[in-house]
Amino acid sequence: MSFSTLPLLYLAQAVAINRATQNTYNLGQISTNQRNQINLILVALTLWGGLSAYLGMSGYYQSAGFLSSLPGLWITQAPILIVMIPWMASKTLRQGIDEVIDQTPLHLIMAFEGLRILAIGGIYKGYTGQFSQFFATFVGIPDFLYGVATLVAAVLIYREVWKETSAIVINLIGFIIIVPFGSLFINVGLPGALHLIEESPGLETIFEFPMALAPTLVVPVFVMVNLFVALRLIKRRRNVACGNHGYNPHGSPVSST
Repeated sequence: MSFSTLPLLYLAQAVAINRATQNTYNLGQISTNQRNQINLILVALTLWGGLSAYLGMSGYYQSAGFLSSLPGLWITQAPILIVMIPWMASKTLRQGIDEVIDQTPLHLIMAFEGLRILAIGGIYKGYTGQFSQFFATFVGIPDFLYGVATLVAAVLIYREVWKETSAIVINLIGFIIIVPFGSLFINVGLPGALHLIEESPGLETIFEFPMALAPTLVVPVFVMVNLFVALRLIKRRRNVACGNHGYNPHGSPVSST
């Protein structure tokens, strides 16, 4: 087991989402039920993270059966299903998440996504022989650059140089980096139908604890934030185009520039 910031990064994600939810509740923009629904999802994600950590430490993620099962296509979906099933089933939850996004300043959302600069840890490990150099190059570097771009965007949005259109594009890019490319690339270095490359250390290192928390928890959370923010901003633009009044988190009219 090597040192990793991943457990702390998930803690930061959970605290940030909880704080944004509580702030929205304190403003009277979501109900107690909506707040509890979001917090219950955070609890479920945390429990899944604990199970994933156990699977990593127990050796299950390094077993031949697991590694040959195309895990990049299914194990990475567990946290997504934890969120998306209740999101699709509950209009109240969807509305609550939209309100949290509306009431959280957009530059702070972008700064949150900027935490993806911590992908530099995986890049460092990849180029020092502790991790898959292939994955570090083709997923880690784009993810790190995305984190840099979102921090720049946070500053420009705060200064009102960039508006919501820019945030939509950046969030969609953050989603595409991982879905589908990251999920597919995990499998090309593992035994199975998609095996294409040989390297040492190989891509099985991504499922060693604590690195396993990246594809099974931390990265999917970032990707879902990308998706929800992009969908909400697109919906707000559409409402403005249809003549409805939309407002940014600061209370001024939404701009599409």
